Order: sequence, then structure tokens, then C-alpha cells
Amino acid sequence: MVDSDLSSQMESWVNSIGKVANLSVDEQTKINKAGADVGAKVLQQATKDKHYRKRKTGKDVHLADSILSEANNVNGNKDGSSIYGFDTKKAYIARFLNDGTKHIQGDHFVDNARKEAKEAIEEAKEAEYKKIMKSKGVNF
Repeated sequence: MVDSDLSSQMESWVNSIGKVANLSVDEQTKINKAGADVGAKVLQQATKDKHYRKRKTGKDVHLADSILSEANNVNGNKDGSSIYGFDTKKAYIARFLNDGTKHIQGDHFVDNARKEAKEAIEEAKEAEYKKIMKSKGVNF
């Protein structure tokens, strides 16, 4: 009787480990997208704090308003990763402001925002991971 009880406990444990370890691409994407959304918000606020001027922009959006968060990799493929940053039309401006040029002193606002966001990103990813595990019946 003890052996079958231990056997069922071990089988239950192995099944729960399988649920935790085997995440689908969609689940990985949800987790990473939650982090990318938080990172984008921090980057947008840092951009507004450092480089926002109230001006009419017309069709050309302000640098802070060109920050995107996408549920794919850099090449546009869905592989479970997510990205955040400036759209391709504004990224070069952000690089000039961040790194500096011959005529502009760089202030590293992008680098600093990414460092600042690191902990919040991990917390958002952990919360989404726990939400997915809870839906699978695995509690921490």
C-alpha cells in the first residue's frame, strides 16, 4: 500500500514538473510580452523626461510616442520572445541622443531606462508565469 501511495505521489510530481518545464511558444510569448510592455512604459517615460518638447508634430510622431512592444523577435518571427524599443523610423534619433555624436553630448537615457526597467520586467514576467501555471493547476 505504501509503495502505490509513493508511486502515485511521484507520478503526480513528475506531471507537475512537466507542466512547469514545457511551455508552449504562445505561453512563452505571453510571459515575454508582459515584460516587454513594462520595459516599453519605462523607456517611454524616460524619453519624455529627457527629450520631450511640446511641439506640433503633424504626421511625424514624437520620439516618446514611437516606442513599440511586439510579441515577436527582431526578425518578426514568433518564437516565444518579445521586443520593445523605438520604431525603425525613429530609432536612429534615439541612438544619436543616447550615444552622442560629434556635436551632441550623449546622455545614455536608453541604457539607463533599460537598467532601471530590469527588475520591473522580471516581476511582470514572473507574475504572468504564475498566472499561466495557475491556469494549468500548478500552485507555488
